[in-house]
Amino acid sequence: MELTPSMVGILGFVAVFLLIFLKMPIAIAFGLVGFAGFAYLSSFQAAMSTLVSTTWSEGTSYVLMAVPLFILMGQFANYSKIGDELYAAATTWFGRLPGGLAIATVWGSAAFAACTGSSGAGILTFGPISYTPMKNAGYDKRLSLGTLCCGATMGGLIPPSITFIIYGSITDESIGRLFIGGIIPGLIEAVLYSAVILFVTAFGIWSGPPGPAATWKAKLVSLKSTWGFLSLMVLVIGGIYAGFFTPTEAAGIGATGSLLILVFRRGFHWVPIRSAMIDCLRTSCMAFSIVIFSVVFARFVTLTGLNFLVLNWVNASGASPMVIMWMLILLMFIMGCVLPVMTIIVLIVPFVYPIVTGALGFDGIWFGVVVCILAEIALITPPIGMNLFTTLGLFQKETNTKELFHGVMPFVIADVLRLGLIVFIPQICLWLPHSM
Repeated sequence: MELTPSMVGILGFVAVFLLIFLKMPIAIAFGLVGFAGFAYLSSFQAAMSTLVSTTWSEGTSYVLMAVPLFILMGQFANYSKIGDELYAAATTWFGRLPGGLAIATVWGSAAFAACTGSSGAGILTFGPISYTPMKNAGYDKRLSLGTLCCGATMGGLIPPSITFIIYGSITDESIGRLFIGGIIPGLIEAVLYSAVILFVTAFGIWSGPPGPAATWKAKLVSLKSTWGFLSLMVLVIGGIYAGFFTPTEAAGIGATGSLLILVFRRGFHWVPIRSAMIDCLRTSCMAFSIVIFSVVFARFVTLTGLNFLVLNWVNASGASPMVIMWMLILLMFIMGCVLPVMTIIVLIVPFVYPIVTGALGFDGIWFGVVVCILAEIALITPPIGMNLFTTLGLFQKETNTKELFHGVMPFVIADVLRLGLIVFIPQICLWLPHSM
């Protein structure tokens, strides 16, 4: 029996899922299936031409140039110990509250996310800094580790978010507007996480004793140490919002500024600079590989016509756009529990973006924020949330899987509430981009 193009497309999706579950790297799974499918439906020469042209176009993309530059900015910021100073300042401001050290971890993570755009870096930076003080103060392990695990997810939403850059490169949405659109939802996330911590500690669900109060003088003095973070954010995010430069230009300026801060604080030592650049290269190569091969797979899916069949089904279903949107959100939420975050973005977004913005009539910036929030939730939901395993690996002698799963659940509930708020009030993430 000869397979129709749509049947080949369905088999392609099945093959990608199977290869990923068999622990094949995401990029290779997309590349193999996309190339083989394209060759089957067209020809080997056409598949090779697609692979070569995609590698060249994506590898030299002006938009994607921002990825290694923002990663480099984050690496330089990490080696300059900006995270230590942010946590110290946040502790001075919030330490006297019930669960104050955990709240300080949340706001410190939010600020550090604005320097790195990475969730993994947040855990590795704030884990060693903040866990020991919370442990010594008598905090419940579930609260301490749940806060560390979930607070780091803000790197996916607060600009400069690498997730937004990948989404924008796939959909051709403005990276600058995506960055600005993530600011208010990111702040809401920090507020909701702080509210969760206050609730569970004030009502005695988990222990989180308040610390000593700090004077206003001490609080104001603590802000002096945050000059590096504040200068980077004013330079990068302020410059993008004001239209002084593009996100790619902002990434280059931010990386240069972060390097200058590193040299100013630690002197010109080649070892941290080289380590930061090597870490940047590893992460950037992984990101570019995923993007390039996901585009190859997306072109294969377009060749099958499967996306047009789904679009016709949506138009013929008669369901309201909001009902269909909630179905897509539920699908991505479930997929986030069983697939890596980047897989969801590069597999689902090219397929559903034309439907969401075309047939359903939703805003592409708003959908980008929704995707990023779902990606954040996927990082902390069992069974394969990446932040869960990073936290377990870092604190394997302190906790177990059950305790950590228990610790993240209140924060997952807060994220679901935030997602509903963004869905029903889109202006939360659209007001700032539209004011640019």
